[in-house]
Amino acid sequence: MKKNNRLTKAYFSEDDLHLFELPQIFTAGSIWLESGMQNQIATFDLFVRNMPKNRNFLLMGGTEEIISGILKWRYTEEEIKYLLRNKVITKKFAGYLKNFHFTGDAYALPEGTIFFQNEPVLRITAPIIEGNILTMFLINAFNSNTIFLSKVVRGVLAAKDKKFLSSASLRAQSNESAFKYGRAVYLVGGHGPTMIPAFCRKYGLPFTDPSRKIYHAVIKSFPSEFAAMRCSAQAFPNIVDFMVDTYDFQHGMRNAIQVAKKISIKGITIDSGDLLKRSRQARKMLDQAGLNNLTITAAGNLDEIKISELIKKQAPIDKYMAISQMIAANDAPTLDAVYKLAEVRMDKKIIPKAKLTVDKISYPGRKQVFRLFQNKKIKKDIIGLEQEKLGKPLLKKFITHGNIIGNLPTLNQIRHYISQQLNTLPSRLLSVRKNRRYSVEISKKIYEQMKKVRNTHS
Repeated sequence: MKKNNRLTKAYFSEDDLHLFELPQIFTAGSIWLESGMQNQIATFDLFVRNMPKNRNFLLMGGTEEIISGILKWRYTEEEIKYLLRNKVITKKFAGYLKNFHFTGDAYALPEGTIFFQNEPVLRITAPIIEGNILTMFLINAFNSNTIFLSKVVRGVLAAKDKKFLSSASLRAQSNESAFKYGRAVYLVGGHGPTMIPAFCRKYGLPFTDPSRKIYHAVIKSFPSEFAAMRCSAQAFPNIVDFMVDTYDFQHGMRNAIQVAKKISIKGITIDSGDLLKRSRQARKMLDQAGLNNLTITAAGNLDEIKISELIKKQAPIDKYMAISQMIAANDAPTLDAVYKLAEVRMDKKIIPKAKLTVDKISYPGRKQVFRLFQNKKIKKDIIGLEQEKLGKPLLKKFITHGNIIGNLPTLNQIRHYISQQLNTLPSRLLSVRKNRRYSVEISKKIYEQMKKVRNTHS
């Protein structure tokens, strides 16, 4: 079939990622190649400078995307010609890109690992051009996945023993963000409509919630609310869930109860008004009608703070559906993530590198993150040099000499791992309403290397 160029060029694709860099990144590669520095081995760290004010901890996101992306990174002839034509690269660098593939090592926190400020979440050691050319991709893949995971887990924690639901696509900024968000909800233990058919098909997962919501458009399309509910229940007995506030809440509840007495349904959903007051009214009406088994779902611009408040007031709500505020990460939509050069090797000489700017310091050396525990709960983290023994090392080697080590974990393995990680958090860090700070120390050996860098450049 002949391709329609108007359509194929309308949107970005995965292939466009290869040029997903600032032009100076390519220019830097050209300069290093022209200067004969292409074989200089460099180490880069990816880390978050400062914790968002509304986050007591962060969850590592994007490890799978990062490792896969690094190993697949290539440049086509058309892409190279484009860069050359626009004087972004030199002719010599054009030849280099024709055979580009990653040959270095990559250490990363396993997906879902709890981490904090200044801790390297990814460490790349490779020829300097290879390590640098992936800058924007690495930061972007890390940021998007980490922001989603670190926000959604707060919703799950706030809901406690109730179900946390979140639709992945209704309020997403793009198709890609919908998939990443849905993936995050699943990984942290979310339930329900997050698992859109495309997601379940891609990962071979079953739907996690058997209910099918009868939403406002269906209700409004029928001559009456009662007719819409009755027809829906007849078509899908035992699994439909009615939105009861399309017109009038009290009237909607009565219609739902009338249908439910004759045809089994799953529950009702309230997505407007005073959720505490309405959920109590709904529970009372359902129980008086002998429909104790019907569940109540609450929606309507919920976030972890509102959910926590409803839980605190013992609202009779079984499921919380939070969408818009969660996928927008409304209270902390950005991360101060940076990717910095930490060390270079010239022949056999190792030279530590650091940024000395006040408030934007980066630490030198090939680092590892060490974690200490007390009564199986995390107590303190120490950022030290790789060869130090200061606690449990968190960075794991995923790529060696350009080849992956073992297999990347499945979604269910990551989900189990995150559950284990959350069990190590002390109760003070589990709060979604209070901001807490966690101790991250820098080892003496790193400070010694920092002093050498200062002396060299002072």
